[in-house]
Amino acid sequence: FSKNSAKSKMMSPRTAIAAAATALLAHPSYHHHPSFMVSAQPFLDCDIATYYSSLPTAPTRNDMHNLIKDTHRDQLPYSSSSHGDVWDALIAVDSDASGENVKLVYRDVWVPAIPHDAGTCQYWNREHLWSRSRGVGSSGKDNTDLHHLRPSQCRVNAARNNLYFGKCGTAAPSSECTSPALAEVAASDTERDSETFLPPADARGDVARAILYMDLRYDGDEGSTTLDLVVSDCPETVPHGAGMGYLSQLLQWHLEDPPDDGERERNGKVCADWQGNRNPFIDYPELALTYHGGSRPLLGDGLGYDCSIPPTSAGSCSDGLGPCSSVDQCLCSPSPTTRNLSDNRTLQSSNLIITGVFDGPLPGGLPKMVELYALREVPDLSAYGIGSANNGGGTDGEEFTLSGGSSAIIAAGSFVTLSYEATEFVNYFGESPDFTSGTLNVNGDD
Repeated sequence: FSKNSAKSKMMSPRTAIAAAATALLAHPSYHHHPSFMVSAQPFLDCDIATYYSSLPTAPTRNDMHNLIKDTHRDQLPYSSSSHGDVWDALIAVDSDASGENVKLVYRDVWVPAIPHDAGTCQYWNREHLWSRSRGVGSSGKDNTDLHHLRPSQCRVNAARNNLYFGKCGTAAPSSECTSPALAEVAASDTERDSETFLPPADARGDVARAILYMDLRYDGDEGSTTLDLVVSDCPETVPHGAGMGYLSQLLQWHLEDPPDDGERERNGKVCADWQGNRNPFIDYPELALTYHGGSRPLLGDGLGYDCSIPPTSAGSCSDGLGPCSSVDQCLCSPSPTTRNLSDNRTLQSSNLIITGVFDGPLPGGLPKMVELYALREVPDLSAYGIGSANNGGGTDGEEFTLSGGSSAIIAAGSFVTLSYEATEFVNYFGESPDFTSGTLNVNGDD
């Protein structure tokens, strides 16, 4: 899908596959799939509002992991002559409006969907973005998970092999760089060295979100069929060889190349027509930084990342990605925005969000409180304040400033309670509020 093209009306999977089947049956080299089939039935709960409706207001990583695992209801066969398989699915979700061509992930061109490769490397084949030799098994759902599978030119697929994703000079000297990654075949803005592979610019965000999804989806909690896949800046340290890199660059690509209509449409088709789950990093891009934090600095040309320090979010960004010019320096995220999650719930890409306003049942409507939730670590609460609007009027702005300074760090996933007074709060909740202020003298309709 082109990043610059308008959203096009796509064929249904059955229409697309029927067209492709007609072409295949007429092809003299046909020997695969005597009948084309799709998933047994569509999944009817794949619209965004319904799919995420069971989640709490501020879903944790574990909440989201459980959702995308539990709704991954159909495991496709990798190849099959009697059941819809990965070939069929990729033709359905990665084809153009005619259903006759598929987009190659590393070459940035469209090629005929039929025929596909049968071991001769003449036609397109199936690329595991999270390489099989980096922890993906051969019998579990990870092997055929469409969220990380893409059509690929066979030779470019072989050139990428199991290289980590990143630019040249990350973990091998820049002098080793080859660009394009494979002459006359790979896209002109690709590159590779002995450790890393750089996809074309208009696929980097798509690749990043697929890798982030795999890290979230597969935590090694499905028996012996899958491992705990971990995206990291030091992937070689991940147990069982199940690491993929490089997180800092993938997060940067995620910000620089956000989801477009084609990627969103593909996400919906994978869920509704094939396996029943969505990639939340496409639907809610702000979750990437919420669940993965920020970046690390590179140690130098070809020396990799300094994993002895924790990832840090940039604190000096003034306008989107500026003034940071490189992921080597820091990771800058866009200004905070609020997104509808479902059922009027919101998810905000800032450090603190309001998760509850309580007007109690005790005399005087006590206790009166506001609950805040830390989406990520808050190093200094005094940077935050709160105001109220009464009886439909406007707020006076910040009326109470939280305190604590840099010595009172609030960990990600923690709650902060603010109450009008302490006595009835303790009587009702059995614990003290974190802050008290007359600003919280509000009623349920304020």
